[in-house]
Amino acid sequence: YRLHDLVRLFADTLLKGAERMPAQLRHAGHFKDVLAAADGFYMQGGESLKKGLALFDVERGNIQAGQAWSAAHVTEDKGAAQLCSQYPNAGVDCLVLRLHPREYIVWLEASLAAARQLEDRRAEAAHLGNMGIIYGSLGEYDRAIEYFNQNLKIVREIGDRRSEGNSLANLGVA
Repeated sequence: YRLHDLVRLFADTLLKGAERMPAQLRHAGHFKDVLAAADGFYMQGGESLKKGLALFDVERGNIQAGQAWSAAHVTEDKGAAQLCSQYPNAGVDCLVLRLHPREYIVWLEASLAAARQLEDRRAEAAHLGNMGIIYGSLGEYDRAIEYFNQNLKIVREIGDRRSEGNSLANLGVA
C-alpha cells in the first residue's frame, strides 16, 4: 500500500488545531523511515537495488512533503528539527541518484540549519561534508573546499579521527 498525494492533502484539511502538528510530525517521520528503507534496499544491490529505487520513486511525493514540512517547522518543534537533520542521511544513496544536486543542496542547507539549532556537531559536520561533495560534483571546487574546511574543523574539535581522514581525502580531491 502507498499513500496517494491527494489522500495526504485531503487528510491534512481534516486536521484541526492541536492535532495537526503531531499528525504531520508522524507523517514526516514515517516517510523519513520509508526513505531509509528504500536506501537500505538500494545498498543491498542485486534485485533489491531495483526495489529500493522503485520504493523511492513511488513515495517520492510523500518523502519530499515530509522533508519540506520538517524543514518548515525546524524553529517551532524539536522533533521537526531532528527529522530535518536526519532526512538527507536517511537516504543519501537514493537521493544522490534521484534528486538534482541543487535540490539536494536545499535539503542539506535545511538539515545543516537544523543540526546547528540542535547543537548536534556530529550531524553538522556530516552535512557540511555532504555539501562539499555535492558542490564538488557540480564543479564548484572553491565552495566544496570551503565546506570541507568547515567539516574538518568540527571533526577535529569532536575528535572523530575517521571523519578527519575522510575530510582530508575530500579536500585533496577538491
